Amino acid sequence: MDIVFDKRFNEQDIEDMLQIYHNNNWLKHDQDKVVTIFSKATHVVIARNNGKVIGFVRAMSDDVFNAAIYDVVVDVAYQGKGIGKKLVSEMLEYLGDLSCVHLISTTGNNPFYEQLGFKRLKTGMARYKNTKLKDEYTV
Repeated sequence: MDIVFDKRFNEQDIEDMLQIYHNNNWLKHDQDKVVTIFSKATHVVIARNNGKVIGFVRAMSDDVFNAAIYDVVVDVAYQGKGIGKKLVSEMLEYLGDLSCVHLISTTGNNPFYEQLGFKRLKTGMARYKNTKLKDEYTV
């Protein structure tokens, strides 16, 4: 494998990214939404194997104190090979020395993020419009 981690979003990658989202059973992101969320992200890391997108992560940051990481997604065929771990590590390095980096884990993935130094919060709130997400992520 010739895996490269790129910090640029390229709209030519959309089809690969949509396929990865769908193969992971994420909500049905459409092309316009994916272009918007990655274009507006302050930080992006995309993993490519021989030029093909195999995973990605995005973040929003004020570049002073806080950031939030979103959408750590790896192609099903590449899961369990350290790609997700490397994506998050690259993103943390890219974000720099901030006082806090937030992340909302998908169900069952807390141990993965804990091994990367993330801790569960004593406090925190979220509002979800989507009932399915609200039921899955809130207490």
